[in-house]
Amino acid sequence: MDTGLHYKGLTRDDALKYFADYAWDTSDSAEKEVTRYQSDPGQATAYMIGQLKIIELRQYAMKELGDKFDLKDFHFYLLAQGSAPLSYLEESIREYVRCAKDEKQEGCDDVLNPVAPEEDQVTEFVGVIGQKSYERPQKPALDDYI
Repeated sequence: MDTGLHYKGLTRDDALKYFADYAWDTSDSAEKEVTRYQSDPGQATAYMIGQLKIIELRQYAMKELGDKFDLKDFHFYLLAQGSAPLSYLEESIREYVRCAKDEKQEGCDDVLNPVAPEEDQVTEFVGVIGQKSYERPQKPALDDYI
């Protein structure tokens, strides 16, 4: 859809008809999707490229780590990078895999334990809005997410 709208001359009406004919969707959601495609050229393509790279990195980590592969750890190291270029993301995952294979290698303590020691963590925060102090929320057990 994205490429059709921005490169092949597809009109908004053509895009909406495509949704109706092939996705059986004539709802407001289809209109919003077409508007998003129109207003942000390349977004859908970039999303797909990112998705394919993440799948590739996951397969790499699974292959390299075998039984040591942990999906929760993979997700943590992937998402901890935030919005980052794919080359940086790949480098970070490769570093995580290198360290997960042998924790004793140089720099792996920092890679595998990225959280600051408790005494260095921020426990109070006065926000921009108001003067309320930040109180650390009680974290639910990890099992609640699985």
